Amino acid sequence: MTKPTNEQALGLYERMLLIRRMEEKLSADAAAGILPGAVHLYIGQEAVAAGVCMQLKDTDWITSTHRGHGHFLAKGGDPKAMMAEIWGKKTGICRGMGGSMHVADLTKGILGANGIVGAGLAIATGAAFGAELRKEGRVSIWFFGDGAANQGVLMECLNVSSLWGLPIVYVCEHNRFCEFTRAEQVTSGEIADRARAFKIHTQVVDGNDVEAVWAATAEAVDRCRRDQGPCFIEASTYRIKGHMEF
Repeated sequence: MTKPTNEQALGLYERMLLIRRMEEKLSADAAAGILPGAVHLYIGQEAVAAGVCMQLKDTDWITSTHRGHGHFLAKGGDPKAMMAEIWGKKTGICRGMGGSMHVADLTKGILGANGIVGAGLAIATGAAFGAELRKEGRVSIWFFGDGAANQGVLMECLNVSSLWGLPIVYVCEHNRFCEFTRAEQVTSGEIADRARAFKIHTQVVDGNDVEAVWAATAEAVDRCRRDQGPCFIEASTYRIKGHMEF
């Protein structure tokens, strides 16, 4: 496995620590009853966002989930603008109209988090299709959870991305819970097999090992940039906090 340099390892640590501290602040504000709405915290999954996004450029695209703060910060989103958005302020990244579940920044390639389970998939696949048509060398990433792995749109997008050789990496953050339900109660089989069925290059990694995520993403992104088609990473992780806090 390729190892990050000391400088890269420090960058990974800094991104993970930033995510954890920001989420802890939101958790404390929620417990104090002063947040204007609910938040879905990313605590426990920091290694996935950091390991993936450290391999990306600002020109690469990502789409996220309702639990999207970590992805936003790992991709270089402004922490102050994110907090302002969550607090409903006009200085927020979406001028306070998107809230916690819809943080976005097109200047950083962040096409947005999404409150609908699985909704970011078609957006990310569409972005990859555009990049392929323009031969831009861009890569598209879709972060999703094990719950979204059961959405029909996943099969549709895996199919077209494989057929058309799109530069997209599907990153499943398998945190073992679909909202409040354990994954094994609602998910049959292995999630990674969904991608293998479409002949997509697939890796299963320890999502709590940031170096493993970083190395897997390096290979996947390189394959996409060399026009070798889509890739799929299943990162096994764990959500330490509850489904949401308010």
